[in-house]
Amino acid sequence: MSKLQKLIKNYQSGKKISCVTAYDASISKFLESQGINIVLVGDSLGQVIKGNKNTHDVSLDEIIYHTKCVKAGIKKAILMVDFPKNTYNTKKQALYHARKLLRETRADIIKLEVNNNLHVVRHLINSNIPVCAHLGLLPQSIKSKSGFRKYGKTTKEANFILKNALTLDAMGAQIILLECIEAGLSKKITNTVSCPVIGLGSGKYLDGQVAVIYDLLGISFNKISTLSKDNSLYLEKIIKSSLKLGR
Repeated sequence: MSKLQKLIKNYQSGKKISCVTAYDASISKFLESQGINIVLVGDSLGQVIKGNKNTHDVSLDEIIYHTKCVKAGIKKAILMVDFPKNTYNTKKQALYHARKLLRETRADIIKLEVNNNLHVVRHLINSNIPVCAHLGLLPQSIKSKSGFRKYGKTTKEANFILKNALTLDAMGAQIILLECIEAGLSKKITNTVSCPVIGLGSGKYLDGQVAVIYDLLGISFNKISTLSKDNSLYLEKIIKSSLKLGR
């Protein structure tokens, strides 16, 4: 049984899912020791590691480098890796880069932002690439601060997100990630689709929560955090308690 299959089995039995970002071996080893289910190498490294204002200039080589570092620190946790901006614009490009990422990093699943690119996601899934589909606030598409908001408040936007979630579930997406989506819509999606739904800033009615490690520690470079009070409180507790002197 693969790590992803085990996660799905645990999800089906009612267990919640925890997901925290890491960008190096020390942090990933620590997160695994605390029982975190998914360690995500996010393109958020553009902000918290490189000190940029957004994720837009993170390269595939940078993602590969950090994913290799993170992989060195974990054995049991699922390793999820972000597709950086402009690396999956076409079906051919996406599949080439997905295979490269999985081959060079030995990651378990690839995460990509989904808007009007369902054909790309379908092609990846049909090519046996494990996919986590990211809906809602899509950092790679944001051009101004106005893009940092709750999504799904209007009927039109909510219907679009819900339709995409249902389509992705039917396609065979392994996981759906919701970022900054209105809580009622998040609950509806979670209760409707068959795959696990995790998220950040999207309410408490999810199968699991996601957090950026630097947000949990309160040291994010740009002080822009999508972490909300709805995120699983035990994540903060286990990390903060482990940092106390004498551990």
